[in-house]
Amino acid sequence: MDIFTTFIFMIVIGAVIGAATNHLAIKMLFRPYKPYYLFGKQLPFTPGLIPKRRDEVAKQVGVMVMEHLLTPEGIKKRFESSEAKQEILQAVHRYIDKGADMEMTVFSMLKKYGFSQADVKADAWLHQWTDHKLHSLLEKYDQQTFSELLPQDVENKLASKIPDAADYILKRGIHYFESDEGKARLGHMIDDFLKERGMLGSMVQMFLGNSSLIDRVHPEMMKFLKNAETKRFLSDLLVQEWDKVKQFSLHELDEKWNVKELLFSVKKQLLSHFSTKVLLDRPVGVYISAVADDLKTKFAPSLIDKGIEAASNALEGLLAKLQFEEIIREQIELFPLEKMEELVISISNKELKMITFLGGLLGGLIGAVQAIFVTLF
Repeated sequence: MDIFTTFIFMIVIGAVIGAATNHLAIKMLFRPYKPYYLFGKQLPFTPGLIPKRRDEVAKQVGVMVMEHLLTPEGIKKRFESSEAKQEILQAVHRYIDKGADMEMTVFSMLKKYGFSQADVKADAWLHQWTDHKLHSLLEKYDQQTFSELLPQDVENKLASKIPDAADYILKRGIHYFESDEGKARLGHMIDDFLKERGMLGSMVQMFLGNSSLIDRVHPEMMKFLKNAETKRFLSDLLVQEWDKVKQFSLHELDEKWNVKELLFSVKKQLLSHFSTKVLLDRPVGVYISAVADDLKTKFAPSLIDKGIEAASNALEGLLAKLQFEEIIREQIELFPLEKMEELVISISNKELKMITFLGGLLGGLIGAVQAIFVTLF
């Protein structure tokens, strides 16, 4: 064999050995996947490096991710960045727009999620809740006077309306007694008055006659009702009575006029004309679209800021409770080795080929050096 052939042969042999060695080393990172035994003894380099150290690798990866990658500071910084807030806000806006377009009624949506007879239950709850609240209020203010219960401006307005009330009473009285029914009623009243007076009444009826007495009393009564002094007298009388009523406690008012029973009756009567079914039969979109602008401009930004702040404050404790380190370790341990090898090779295939090529190159250079030494010595 001549010198040139020897030179080329040793370079090729060195390159093949270097490339094959590096390729084998790469393969031995994962293979074999399980240990092999001969005469009860485990063969060396079985399983491969990563399968053999899988538990340790999984643990170290979990620690590395939690201590250097998935840190509370990094997540908090990402959450609090303007880009993240904007992304969350845009997502919330999309949900609001989607909700505003919903044609499903509130009743149907509740029924879909298992809330049957929502209107009946809501009405019953509303009656029960208002009864409880009204009872609590009446019990709380039982010993307070009516004047203490009324707001000052309401009390002033009521007091200012007393002259109007007196004027209204007198006008209705005048209107009534000017009518035929009123005159007839006045005649019956005079007749009953004279009958109760016995002989004196009979004498008056005999001398004047009932109709004649009515004709005399009626004009005088109209003058009395239309007199300005009468209005002033009635107004003063109402003011005096109003001042007395204001000093009554709620308990005393209830004893005199059953105020509490009246309030419960009024409350019941008002609620009897109202049903939540009217509200629940409307589309969900109607309610959301009515407040969509406020939700987008006021509620959503404020909610996101508070949510991010709360999440940031609780992040460290939350990550500790979630135990991501253990989750990562368990997932790596359960991940199939074949898939892991395929994933690593697919990601770094080019670099691994370069390592193999580098091994061949270094092997070829070593072969060339050996060929030089053999030739010289």
